[in-house]
Amino acid sequence: MAQLQQYSTLEHFRVTSPAPFVAHIEINRPAKLNAFFEPMWLEMGRAFRQLSADPDVRAVVLSGAGDRAFTAGLDVQAASQNPALTGGGGSDPARGAAYIRRHVAEFQECVSALEKCEKRKACCPS
Repeated sequence: MAQLQQYSTLEHFRVTSPAPFVAHIEINRPAKLNAFFEPMWLEMGRAFRQLSADPDVRAVVLSGAGDRAFTAGLDVQAASQNPALTGGGGSDPARGAAYIRRHVAEFQECVSALEKCEKRKACCPS
């Protein structure tokens, strides 16, 4: 499998090419069961937007590194320490709620980038 150099800056994902025009994106945090925390969500969105526009990619395979889990989902410990999820409005609940809504919408855009990717997608166990 060849490493795709245009994706080498990704920290939490590995992108390789197992065959011509195929990108294999692997969630790469096996010690934490590939659980997602804020930088991973943002990086996933960037990666899938880039894959969607890449003319050298026609299909995308998504998997998780390690042998224990594709992904455990949200890294609850990291999320509980994220001040953005407690609101940024101080004592004003409405401002805090608006701040949290914007923050959650940003994460949703990252998940939507996977869905909106213009390439044929496949998901497989590691």
